[in-house]
Amino acid sequence: MKKVMFVGMGAIGASLASQMKDNGVDPLVLCGSDRKARYSNKGFIVNKKRYDYEYVTPEEKNVNVDLIIIVVKYHNLEEVVSQIENFVGENTLIMSLMNGIDSELIIGKKYGMERLVHAFVVSLDGVRTHNSIEYSSPGQIIFGNQNGIEDFKTDLIKEILIASNISYQISPEILKRLWWKFMVNVGANQISSILNATYGTLKSSKEAQSLMRMAMLEVVELSKAMHVNLDISSIEQFYEMIKNLGDDGKTSMLQDVHAKRKTEVEMLAGQVIAYGKEYNIPTPVNDLLFKMIKVIEYQYDH
Repeated sequence: MKKVMFVGMGAIGASLASQMKDNGVDPLVLCGSDRKARYSNKGFIVNKKRYDYEYVTPEEKNVNVDLIIIVVKYHNLEEVVSQIENFVGENTLIMSLMNGIDSELIIGKKYGMERLVHAFVVSLDGVRTHNSIEYSSPGQIIFGNQNGIEDFKTDLIKEILIASNISYQISPEILKRLWWKFMVNVGANQISSILNATYGTLKSSKEAQSLMRMAMLEVVELSKAMHVNLDISSIEQFYEMIKNLGDDGKTSMLQDVHAKRKTEVEMLAGQVIAYGKEYNIPTPVNDLLFKMIKVIEYQYDH
């Protein structure tokens, strides 16, 4: 049996880890010593069922891992890249399921892009409160190589996901699909966090949909300049996808705001703004969203 390690047990990480465990694939969980004690005591309650895992700390050695799945917040990525070093063996693969479009490049800079596939998750509406996670849609992992060719990496990950009964799709145009997910997060995550809007509101409010479209259109224009070439139909695909999510579900950024955690706005609006300056494309909507979300963060402690 292939050995999997999760780094990051938020709503997505905990939901996927539970699905693996339910199907006989028992993943490891990497965490610091404080969290190890807390996790060991309380476990994770996913859809009202308790899950316990083998928890390992970054200092441990001689732990062989076939696949490391990283699902952490963007501002924690640099630290995590160092923490996984003891577990990256000669044949270890790494898959990031983080939001954004550059986590693979950051990880690959240290460990080599030949270890990575590009990947993201869709249709997983998990909500985490402390150690309790609820989801109604189990999600799907989209992954693939930048060159569009299937190889030993895609074969191994496919084997693990089939054994785990996790829905997947291998995409021959993964960079375009990754940009689509980035576009979705720029619209849905940011607007939901400002409006305190659940998926139900995002699905039913024409005004919310208009705001998301305005933010996402800036990503579409950037993608054309960068030869990724999203178009209006990409936004319509998002509206179709969101119909399958539970009305009470919340985006990860809205969950961060409710928990008064630092958001990933730098990775979303911040990245749009940076690319806009580089390619001389106006990004007034994301300029505004960035400032609004930073004010929300400021208010946590004021």
